[in-house]
Amino acid sequence: MTEPFIKKLIHNRIMNVKDYIINHYVKLGLDEKLAMLLIHIYHVSEKGKEFLSINALKDKMTLSFVECSNLVYKLVQKNLIAFDIVVDEKGKRKEKFTLEPLYQKIIQDIMIENDKDTKKEKESEVSELVHLIESEFGRTVSSFEIELISSWINEYHYDMGLIKLAVKEALISSAYNLKYVDRILLNWQDKNIHTVEQARDYTKTFKRYETPRKEKQMNKEEVYVSWMK
Repeated sequence: MTEPFIKKLIHNRIMNVKDYIINHYVKLGLDEKLAMLLIHIYHVSEKGKEFLSINALKDKMTLSFVECSNLVYKLVQKNLIAFDIVVDEKGKRKEKFTLEPLYQKIIQDIMIENDKDTKKEKESEVSELVHLIESEFGRTVSSFEIELISSWINEYHYDMGLIKLAVKEALISSAYNLKYVDRILLNWQDKNIHTVEQARDYTKTFKRYETPRKEKQMNKEEVYVSWMK
């Protein structure tokens, strides 16, 4: 998920911010009391209110005015809520609150988790390919070859199925080395082939073209040999 997409989910209330606070308040540096206060403040925000009433909050939390005010200030210090001074139509100054700092923290946390998941997934794919190639080639791959396999996944972002098909094509050609597989993948990339289906169609077409040409070449060689006799 991209940052703008996550932000859209939050502001359209598709993502449950309350559940996020409940499940991650420790990560946000909050105790149970601060977490509950933040949930109540979010509820005020959901109603479209821009002014935060300490009196209204303290009644929901069974806190004194001073205690509630101090807890709100702690949330400001933890960069989860912010206040701006605005001037209304009558020229009166008002303190407007926003939960944008909280939303930014949620977005950053989700992005980091997504990056971790993506990294684990790619590491798993590299491990799977190493195991497959060692099994098919009947030998241990070198550290250089592991780097090459990793580049297919992390740098070139080749489809896993496409890589496996390239390995299969190398085996059919009795080419038990990864440079040959790499050349196949580069050739497919040059041909704008990005899926297994496209690669199979291209390979069939290529082989149909190559077979008559090879047979023709073999016939020429047979004539040449007969003539030599």
